[in-house]
Amino acid sequence: MFFRKKYSIAETGLLQGMSDIHSHLLYGVDDGMQTEEETFAALEYLEEQGVQRIYLTPHVMENFPENSSKSLKRHFDNLINGYAGNIDLRLAAEYMLDSSFESHLENYENKPLAIADDCLLVETSYLNPPLNFHQTIQKIKKKGYRIILAHPERYLYMDKNDYRKLKADGFLFFQLNLLSPTGYYGRQVQENAEYLLKNDFYTFTGTDIHSLESHRQAFNIKSLTAKLTDRINVLIENNRQLLFN
Repeated sequence: MFFRKKYSIAETGLLQGMSDIHSHLLYGVDDGMQTEEETFAALEYLEEQGVQRIYLTPHVMENFPENSSKSLKRHFDNLINGYAGNIDLRLAAEYMLDSSFESHLENYENKPLAIADDCLLVETSYLNPPLNFHQTIQKIKKKGYRIILAHPERYLYMDKNDYRKLKADGFLFFQLNLLSPTGYYGRQVQENAEYLLKNDFYTFTGTDIHSLESHRQAFNIKSLTAKLTDRINVLIENNRQLLFN
């Protein structure tokens, strides 16, 4: 290993002590885990890899109209009641900036599920920007939330100027999908992730795990350079600080 230039995610040790702020482990609510057995198997594996705490962040979007803060809390309570592992599990959500988003943002009785009390994890379509993107960001800010933009490297409509404009606002953080710089999502996403990493655009990272088998295989096969691993380690520490400050 000493003479190798790249190491698998499992070999890098990035998962050791990790606090994951993006996952789809809450079963039966979106396109992630579908059964309790799948969720518990994934949690067992992640615990073996050294992950210490995880935010479960199911999709809240038009495609899953049943997902509200209230219903997701109920599903989360059911999961916790049956979970016997040692990972610290917490609940938030990943909000699509679609036509249903403002109804969730303005719901005073059913407030959005935030990370660390005041950080909203949001996403957009991979191919097209949402209508009134920057105005929506301003509305979120006025509500007192900080914004974590999930996997900006995967938005194919974005370019370097878009990244710079978004970061210039100063209250929007970028979250890297841990597997993006390995080529897991394709070459273009890999190149975007490498650019954003090398230019210090990211603040946080997450697994965005949907399936145990696909992620377990990727963690063992997909690789990173030592330099990229060092940069991602900074994000891992930022995750830890976010959850304990």
